[in-house]
Amino acid sequence: MKISTIAQLREMTPFEEVEKEMIHRMINFINAHENPMDQKLEVGHLTGSAWIVNKERTKALFTYHTKLGMWLQLGGHAEVEDESIKHTAIREAYEESGLESVKLVSEDILSVDIHMIPGRKGFPDHLHYDIQFLFEADENETLVITSESNDLKWISLEDIPSYNNEKSIMRMLEKGKIVYEE
Repeated sequence: MKISTIAQLREMTPFEEVEKEMIHRMINFINAHENPMDQKLEVGHLTGSAWIVNKERTKALFTYHTKLGMWLQLGGHAEVEDESIKHTAIREAYEESGLESVKLVSEDILSVDIHMIPGRKGFPDHLHYDIQFLFEADENETLVITSESNDLKWISLEDIPSYNNEKSIMRMLEKGKIVYEE
């Protein structure tokens, strides 16, 4: 897992200088830890995210995250059975949406982000080294809200900044548009 993830990160074309620095930090983090996907690793851990767009590529699926209280892409922690962080993103896409039509658009990493997560229940503040992949799904399929979410919503690409304008979201939005045009 470590070697293939590092190879994929090295193959990425950074969107901007900030992402270039995050790729470098992520590679160093992976090299420094035996199992960087282990969510018990208190300094931080790898997470996998799914940027899910509809077939027309005009909307993205967002979840209103219960713990963080904000609209985000789907994704989360690695589980023991996940072979790679890509498999984490795939599993989370299915689990958190209930969509059966979800499919990975590209094996390549779409984007990365490193962000602080507030501590909870005896677990300290820690970093999520988030690796994000591009997916597609049928927006007419019924969504299934889980315990990790208060809501799921297809949001038009032009409206996304009014739901969440954090740099990570804006980076996925812009990088996704580039992939759509290819």
